[in-house]
Order: sequence, then C-alpha cells, then structure tokens
Amino acid sequence: MQTSNQSSPGAVAASPTVSTPATTGAGTPCDIPEFCRSCFYTGKLLTERDLNREQQYMIHKLRLHYVALHGWGVACGLMVRPDHQCPDRFVVTAGLAVDDCGREIRLVKHCVTMFPKPPQPVPDPCEPELERCDEGKETPPPKPKGQTYYVCIRYNECQEDFMPVVFADCCGTAKQPNRVCECAAIDLLTEPPECLREIEKRKHLKHHEECHQLWEHFPEKCPPVGCGCCIPLAVIRDYVYGDPFTEAMINNSIRPVMPSLPLLEELIHCMMEHLPKPEHRLTHIARFHWDHDREYEPREFLQEFVGSEESPKGFAIEFDGRVNANGLTNRTFQAMIVREPLESHEPRHVEIAPARVVHSDNGRRCTLHIDHEYARRHLHDSNFDVFLTLRCDKVIDDHGVPVDGNVLAALREGDENDYMLRHPTGDGVPGGLFESWIRVRRER
Repeated sequence: MQTSNQSSPGAVAASPTVSTPATTGAGTPCDIPEFCRSCFYTGKLLTERDLNREQQYMIHKLRLHYVALHGWGVACGLMVRPDHQCPDRFVVTAGLAVDDCGREIRLVKHCVTMFPKPPQPVPDPCEPELERCDEGKETPPPKPKGQTYYVCIRYNECQEDFMPVVFADCCGTAKQPNRVCECAAIDLLTEPPECLREIEKRKHLKHHEECHQLWEHFPEKCPPVGCGCCIPLAVIRDYVYGDPFTEAMINNSIRPVMPSLPLLEELIHCMMEHLPKPEHRLTHIARFHWDHDREYEPREFLQEFVGSEESPKGFAIEFDGRVNANGLTNRTFQAMIVREPLESHEPRHVEIAPARVVHSDNGRRCTLHIDHEYARRHLHDSNFDVFLTLRCDKVIDDHGVPVDGNVLAALREGDENDYMLRHPTGDGVPGGLFESWIRVRRER
C-alpha cells in the first residue's frame, strides 16, 4: 500500500504546489550528464532548448555538489509527530532533506497526512444461523491487530500556471505549464523501503581504529548517484485505526542524517568542551628508572632497587607535571613478585611485595621502596619476576585530571629491532594503567 498527501482525503498540503497532481517526480532520471552550458553572442536566436539547457546546467551542478561533498539524508526538521486533534492523522514537520540524486526536498510548513481506513469485512451469509445456534451467548469481536507503517518523503515536481501555446499546431488550444514547482510527496508504506537496509549499514559502519589513516585515505571513486528512492523518516508500530496515536509508537531514528555545518560546528564545540583545555594539558609519565624486561642477578637487583636501611633504593617514576601525593600509595603503585617453583610441576608463587611509596617535594617523582627485611629473606637467592604497576586512574595532577599513564610499545628510531616502551606515556585519554616488568635469575 502506498499513499501520498496529494491523494489523501483531508490532507493538508505542505506547500501550495503539493496538492497539484505530479507529472514528473519519481520518473525523472537521476544520472548527471556532462556539463555543457550555452555560449551567447550578439544576434543569437534563443530557443526553448537553449533556455532549458541553462537551467539544467545549474541544477546538475548543484546535485553533484550535494552527492559528492555532502551525501544525502535529512538536514533539519521533517519529524513525524501525532496529530493531537485527530487520532487517524499524523504530522510531518517542516524541514529540508536531500535525496540520493542530490535533489532538495523541502517542506515549508507542517504537512498533515491521514492513515488509510482499513477495508470493511465482507459479511458472512451463515452468520445469522450461527447466532441462532448460539442464542444467549455474546461473542466479543476480535481485537484488530496493530499495523506497522513506514513514513517516507520523496522529491516531486508539479506543473502549474498552464498557458495557451501561441504557435500550437491545433488552433492555439494547446496549453503548457508556465512554471514547474519543486515539491514533496509523503508516502505511507507497509513494507520497509528498499534503501533502509543500506541506511542501517551506513549507521553501524565501523571505522579504522587509527583515525589519521581514515583522514589520509584517498577515495578512488566518486560516490554513485542514486535512483531517487524515498527517504525514510520514521517507522510507526502497532497502530490501530481509530485508537489513540501516541509518541511512543513513532521511531524517528531510522532516518539518514545529512549533518549541516551548524550541527558539525556544535559537535566540535561539544568535543572541545569535554576534552582537556590547552592550559590543562594532560600529565604523563616522563620516564622510569629501570630497563623494561631486563634480566638481573639477585645481588644486582638488591643493590640497584633495594639498597640498605641507611641508603634505600627503589623503583622511581618521573612525571612531566606535578601530581597529587594522595593518589600515590602502596595500593596504586605496587610491585608484584612472581617466584618460580623449585619443581617445574609446582605452581608459581605470587605475592605483593611489602613496600612504601615516597613522593618528592616538587611533586614530579615517586619511588617505590620494597621492604628491606622482606627482600633479604625472600629475594636474595631465588628466580622471580617483578611486575610494576601504577594505576593512573587514581593519580591526579594539580588540575584534578588523571595522569595519562597508558604505556605504549615502540621501536627505537633508526633501529627496527630495538623494542622499547615509549615515554612519555599516553594515548590522549586521562587515566590508564602503567605496567612494566623485570626478571631476576640466579647464575647457572
């Protein structure tokens, strides 16, 4: 079933031209030909073909501009709403869209459209006898099932202001339209429009994780011109003719959106407001004072990272900005010891080393000191790994923003085989987990 606001009884026209019967519209080809414009010179005889060609040149230019640079969809308005005065009608608000052929579809005022009346049931000739057989019993009529409708809008052209043709072949009685008005038609479909699947695919398209690659991607082909399909605006579910029509039955989110420049500008401002301000640059881990994944001997480990009670050593981390000391504790900065078993079939022993965290006076450095007595008893002659973690989600800088602590791997510049952890840390997002490790092995 398909209806439009031109033929719906009692429908209110979206513009003075919408109620006129369409003569072109959907049958108009969408192909954009080569651009050729008229060349004028003194004394040239202008004909109908020359003037129409001049119009078509600008029309095709604008259509290509939309399709190639902006895409197609709803730019603004065109929301489907209930008509609160009558339950068998709905309203499409004023707005602007561009179809897949690059043609503008504009409603200058709200358009009211009626739902179709359900067909009358054919009376059953046996029904009276059934009533006599069931005399005294009242059977309630079956409740009608709700119907799903898809509201679409499509480009249309309406011919107006017909004038007599002076040089007509038939005694001047022929008439031609004096103007062609661009208008719109509202369609009410019971089946999903053909382009809806493509629209859903476009909405759920997953982009490459590296955004700069998306920016540097060079499109090999221009976007194709469509076939002039109608633009879906909304889906209406479970509507029963004559029952109240509510907002809850309408889903306006199925429409394709063609973002306007004001909308993109608003989106950019919104992103900038929620990103850290330039004066509040994210704080990062500038360096850490050990070699990631390096192997040490137990004696070497104790000398470099434990020291003595009089001269303690530790694992030091430096930041490129001041950080709040309250977030640097032995719960956010830890050393996890994973000891190898004596026998290969036994499980590895995992424990958090008792330690204290010292925060420097300038607020840019913290050091994890493993307890000296614990190290002397348990780490002096064994094989183990040390996993060092700093939970930067819980560490904030002077502006109250978490440290950007995600540590990323990289290769040293000029050496394709020299693996390293890159510092300063960070992926541009506040918070994250800094994690590194070293190995301690006895001489064999």
